[in-house]
Amino acid sequence: MLDAAPIISTMTPAWRNHVSYGDIVSFQFPLAEDGDGTPPKPRPCLILDIKERGGVRYALLAYGTTSRRRSNTGYEVHVRRRADYLTAGLDEPTRFVGARRLLVPLTSEGFVISRSTGAPVLGRLDGAPFQAMNAVRGRIHAERDIAAERRSHRRRRGGAVRDRDFTVEQRTPRRTVPARKAVQA
Repeated sequence: MLDAAPIISTMTPAWRNHVSYGDIVSFQFPLAEDGDGTPPKPRPCLILDIKERGGVRYALLAYGTTSRRRSNTGYEVHVRRRADYLTAGLDEPTRFVGARRLLVPLTSEGFVISRSTGAPVLGRLDGAPFQAMNAVRGRIHAERDIAAERRSHRRRRGGAVRDRDFTVEQRTPRRTVPARKAVQA
């Protein structure tokens, strides 16, 4: 019998066609403190979404860190349990900060390709961390939709055209009868 490990399509040179939200990739995420001219260090990043624009596929990445400091917080997905971080291809507990997001084309040179697999994919979230990621994605999508609705509402409010956007209803005013004065006897 042949011993064959299953082939994971995201961990092949054809990874760009198969990655999805929940995958963990190695990416050179730029930081403000990296302004000295050296390239950013590779770090694990969580793919929150895959979008296509003009025939080009993009990944929305969340910054990954092992730091426990209070900086870089918001929309966090924690991967703390050993079984969870090993499944995700991580070496230690990591949190992904959805408040620090970056939309990059899948052709970006920031992806750090592994020599052994030909792909930047480290692993994939599963279980509770995957559910936490979906909750974060839901909040991000809801906020985006609310912001779009507000922009649309402002546009409509500023440029409304009579008989197209609204109708004016005219009513004849009611006639008021003056109150009678009480007659004193």
